[in-house]
Amino acid sequence: MVAAATLHAFSTEMLVGSMTFSVVATVLCFAESMFEKVGERAQKGLDHAAYFAAIFALCCIPIVAITGNAAGDAASSPVLVNKMLLSGLCLGLWIGVILGRKTWGPEMWSNRKMGLVHTGFVCAGYTTAAMLGSIGSVMTRGETVGDLFGIWPHFDNAPSISFGLSMVLFVLSLTALLVVIFVQPKSEVELNL
Repeated sequence: MVAAATLHAFSTEMLVGSMTFSVVATVLCFAESMFEKVGERAQKGLDHAAYFAAIFALCCIPIVAITGNAAGDAASSPVLVNKMLLSGLCLGLWIGVILGRKTWGPEMWSNRKMGLVHTGFVCAGYTTAAMLGSIGSVMTRGETVGDLFGIWPHFDNAPSISFGLSMVLFVLSLTALLVVIFVQPKSEVELNL
């Protein structure tokens, strides 16, 4: 039987690869919308590649979180608690990326401000995933490439949240997600892949 740590390493590599692909394709789409050097057909292909890579990354996030939790006891380590909290933030950012792309479609690249905001969300989601990887590297190797930056955050302490407060935060975040999905007005643009 395969150990949870091995499954965690495999799923993490799948996640980071798909996120990296999505970020690079998104940045190239934004650059094309600014400089118009490659052409509309290439931009459309990059947009679809970024979109499907983001969907694949979103599917990997829960698997990474579950296998990571199975590989270590989250209750015994403040670093693992912070890792689980950042996993939720990462999941939320990538859900926002995919919903934004689905709502506006490939036409979003014709509006530079919208393209910039979308690219910002993609980069923020990737940065959160990099922080998660940094925490894992510190836990297993005692160091991380993020330490080279000098301003990389350390997550040695965990917030102390009671069960009641955590349930209130869960209900608030679920409500916000449902409002975004079902109540927020949709764009006039036809929803395309």
